Amino acid sequence: MQKIRVRALWIVVGIGLTTLGVISMTALPALPVVGVAVAAVALVLNTMMRDLTTNTCLGCGIDLSDQPAGVHGRICPSCGAVNERLALSERDDDRKT
Repeated sequence: MQKIRVRALWIVVGIGLTTLGVISMTALPALPVVGVAVAAVALVLNTMMRDLTTNTCLGCGIDLSDQPAGVHGRICPSCGAVNERLALSERDDDRKT
C-alpha cells in the first residue's frame, strides 16, 4: 500500500512540474494546460486505484477471493501478507450465513 501511495505522489508531482514547464516554455494559455493536467491525473489515479476494491493481495497482486477471511483479514498463500481490507465486515457476513 505504501508503494502505491508513493507512486501516486510522484505521478502528481511529475505531472505538476511538467505542466509548469509547458506553461513557462510556450505561449499556451494556462487554463487549458492545467485542465488537461488535472484530467490526466484523475485518469492515472483512477486506473491505479481500481484494483484496490477487489480481493487482491496488496503485496503481490494475486486473487484472494477464495481465501477465508479471518479476524485480521485474508492471508496470501503466495507471499504471506495479511490483507485487512474489510476483514471484520466480511467475517460478520460469513457468520450470518
